[in-house]
Amino acid sequence: MSPRQLHLLSLMATRARGEVGQISAQIGALRHREMQQFDMADRLGRLLEETAQAPAQPMTRGELNAAQFMGRTLVQHLQDTRSQMAQTREERTALEADLSHQARRQTVLDARTDETRRALHRARFDAQDSATPPRRRG
Repeated sequence: MSPRQLHLLSLMATRARGEVGQISAQIGALRHREMQQFDMADRLGRLLEETAQAPAQPMTRGELNAAQFMGRTLVQHLQDTRSQMAQTREERTALEADLSHQARRQTVLDARTDETRRALHRARFDAQDSATPPRRRG
């Protein structure tokens, strides 16, 4: 391989390292978002449990309508949060697969770069060794 090909391999490996870093950052952001969504779902679940308890006194029709509206709203928000959690989990899983692929690609490119670099050094050494005349004894 030529020095130009070695340079291209080095650039490709550097780019792969950058992509691995970028994907890792995206996965971290998705994990953070997942934690926030889990906390929100937990809070909504607790609120729903609190509103589901029977009141100590009979409710008027207006209070009953307001409580039903609040219950429906909480259930809807909880369902929305759970679907967002599922979507975030799917995105994170896809990014983790992409990260694995990019990490393998980076490893292969680094190995090929090192192998090419060693082959070029060997070729240069062999060329220098054959260019120098043998020493005469005597």
